[in-house]
Amino acid sequence: MRAKTAGNGSRKMLVILAISLLAASIALLFSTYRTEPLREFLVAKRDLASGVQLSEADFERVAIDLDADAVYLNRLEPESALARSLREGELLPISAIGSTVARHALVLTPSQPLSASIRVGSLVDVWFVARNSAPNATAVPQRVATAVEVLAVVRPDSNGAFGSEALQLEVAVMPNDLAALMLASADGGFIGVVGSG
Repeated sequence: MRAKTAGNGSRKMLVILAISLLAASIALLFSTYRTEPLREFLVAKRDLASGVQLSEADFERVAIDLDADAVYLNRLEPESALARSLREGELLPISAIGSTVARHALVLTPSQPLSASIRVGSLVDVWFVARNSAPNATAVPQRVATAVEVLAVVRPDSNGAFGSEALQLEVAVMPNDLAALMLASADGGFIGVVGSG
């Protein structure tokens, strides 16, 4: 009988100890939990090409449950520029801020409709087929630039007086690609623009 009582007593002690530990754990959890407001980060309102000088108007502040001050920006420094393109709705990473190497902006008039996936910030390859003056001769397509960045897509104004205006594409061209692209534009042949893959 005495052994039974001793066993019941030790069980009660274990239950009390377990409850005490649980209560201490819950108290510790609540003491370390802090109710802080969500942090705001900058999110692009539109597609932005590399080299663009940034302003607050390009971004909206969005409150996000994210502890990433070392990765994303919540404010802009004066005269910040993009070193790489940024898509609409994308958080502004610290790594995207900086200068780009010297590039030239060149406007192309593609001879065919653009893919819907090509927009500001896209990387594209430019192909060219020279005009043939000789009858029955076949020209060979040549890739004249690889992975050039789209800075702007200028669509024709359907309401304007010149409804036949063609779509134009402004691209950022490295100095070594400039001559080939200018020759292709001047030749009046076929210019094709495809997504770079």
